[in-house]
Parts: sequence; C-alpha cells; structure tokens
Amino acid sequence: MAEPRKIGWETKIAGTKSALLPTRTNRSKPLVAGDSVFASIFSPGAVCAAKRTTGEILWFVKFDSLGSGSVILQGRNLYANSNRTLYALDPKTGRARWTFSPISDNGEWIYSSPSVRGKRVFIGDRCGYFHCLDAVTGKTLWRRLTSMGKNNQVNSTALALRDRVITANNQGVVVCYAIETGKTMWRRKLDGPCVIELLRYGSKVIVATDSLYAIKLSSGAIDGTWTFPLQTVKSVEVVDFRIALVLGTDFVSQPAAWNKASAFNGDLVILEGGQEVARTKLKGTPTIRASKENGHLYCVSPWGMQVIDPAGASILSFQQRQIGAPAISEGQLYGLTEEGALFSEPVP
Repeated sequence: MAEPRKIGWETKIAGTKSALLPTRTNRSKPLVAGDSVFASIFSPGAVCAAKRTTGEILWFVKFDSLGSGSVILQGRNLYANSNRTLYALDPKTGRARWTFSPISDNGEWIYSSPSVRGKRVFIGDRCGYFHCLDAVTGKTLWRRLTSMGKNNQVNSTALALRDRVITANNQGVVVCYAIETGKTMWRRKLDGPCVIELLRYGSKVIVATDSLYAIKLSSGAIDGTWTFPLQTVKSVEVVDFRIALVLGTDFVSQPAAWNKASAFNGDLVILEGGQEVARTKLKGTPTIRASKENGHLYCVSPWGMQVIDPAGASILSFQQRQIGAPAISEGQLYGLTEEGALFSEPVP
C-alpha cells in the first residue's frame, strides 16, 4: 500500500548559505520526479534528494564549486552542474556515473544548464564552445565553437528536438546543429546577447535577447520580432498558444533610471497570435514558469512569488518569500527557499 502523502512538510538543508541562483531557465527548483524531490544548492554548492511524502533527506552530494539553478532527470541520469562541472548522477543514490568539465583549470566555466535528447547531452561553456556528450559515458562526441570574437560565452540553455539542437551565445549568435554529427544547419545573428533558455513554439524556436524573436526551426528564417522601447526581455515562457514575457528597464539607454526605485520593477506581457493582448505591472523583474497542471504562471524574484492567470495577466496571489520557481504536482506545491528549506504545501 502506498504511503499516504502529508499535506505539508518542511526540511532545512544543513549548511546552506544561499540556496538560490537567479536562473535563466524555465525549470522548476526543486524538481519533483517519482517519489523524490531533487534540489540544487547554489552555496556552498551541492545537490540533494528528499522523500516526496515526508521531506526526509535521502542523499546529499557536494559539488566542486557553486551550484547551478536547476537539475533535470532524463533516462537513467539526474543531471546537475556546478559552475565548473556537469554531473550525471544516479537519482537513487547520488553516486556520480560520470562528470564533465570543459576546462581542467580552476575557474567558472559553465553558466548554462544541460539539455538532453535521447542518449546525447548538450551544454555550452564560457569559452564559446557547445558540447555534445554521450549520456552513458560522458564522452565528448563533438564540440563546436559557436562564434569568434569577444564575449562569445554560451550561457543560454539549448533546445534539442528531433534531429537538431539549437543554441545561442552572448554575441547574439543562434546556431542550429545536427545532433548526430554537429554539422551547422543554419546560423543567425540577432540584436543582443542571449542568456535565456531557448523554447519551442510550434514549428519555431523562441529566442530572447534585448528583443524577442520567433525563428523557424527548419530554416533559421526570422518569422517574428518584437521590440519594446526602453525595455529589454528578462524572462520568457510558452503557455500553450501564448507567449508570456517579463520586461525590465533598459538601463543602457536610460542610465539615469538607476536612481529610480520604480525602474527595478517590470511588466508581464502576454502575446497571442503575435499581438500583445494583456500587460500587468510586476514587483521586480521575476523569472516566470508555467505550471502544466493548472496553467498558471509562477513569477519568482527576491521580492516574492506572484501567481498569474495568463489569460488576462491578472495577479491571483502574492507570497512575500523568496523561493525558486516551484514545482506543482497533484495539487501540491514544492519549493525551495533562499535559506535552504525544502517544503511541500497545498497549492493555494
């Protein structure tokens, strides 16, 4: 007989200095999978698993450096990374099946998060390279320099689907590679750096730089561009047929705005059919994540969490606590606080 699930629990992760790293992905933190809850800890750098029903810590593994913003479970492996090393872990024990560091020297070499397609794992590094690894062994199958020149760091998280993988770098270069061979399928230069996760939107890939782009997956042709005067794109999410994005102040064009407290707040914009259909003011410029279970947007920032209905961008609730983008599963909300407390509670 299955163990009954508690209505709520909270577990403090010992030794945590700062649990949350501001993330540019749409992945939940923590991750709920099966009977476990997995969480990456920014400082001092670790990953752990807890029992989903009670919050009991099952295992705890320290990283070689500060932790990233999220973890993913794909196939047999739980993938987590520090700013130096990618780990493929046994999700039941935390044992490392393999590790990968793009450079052996000490330093911060990885600011992106891994993507997985079949038996291949993809991750970018801060030297401009994009790596394809064997998911079973961690062996490098191919790697490509995404562009030449300064600040070609690959800090965005790639989109892998069908026979291709698309990545982007801080020079605003978007590249599509063949998954099997690493052959360049197409290349596109955009108007600014891309550090946000690339998302699928039907037959297009959504890429956020200073502006927002919809690019055809097949050819790399730009199918839509949205620019926002005096604002830049801070976060983006796809919610069924809608695109939701958070806009923040463009301080480059408005340096005096640093002196205005209101400039550090943002707007949530909803696009349908390429047109803006709703907009609402936000506290801060949060990262947004959509729940597949209830369709709501969860907007998290140091000021708290706002829950929003994407149909009209109306704010449903606000909680004044700093947590990562939560996981919503079977009516429960699973979260991680900045102080390092994992918790479960009914969805409000």
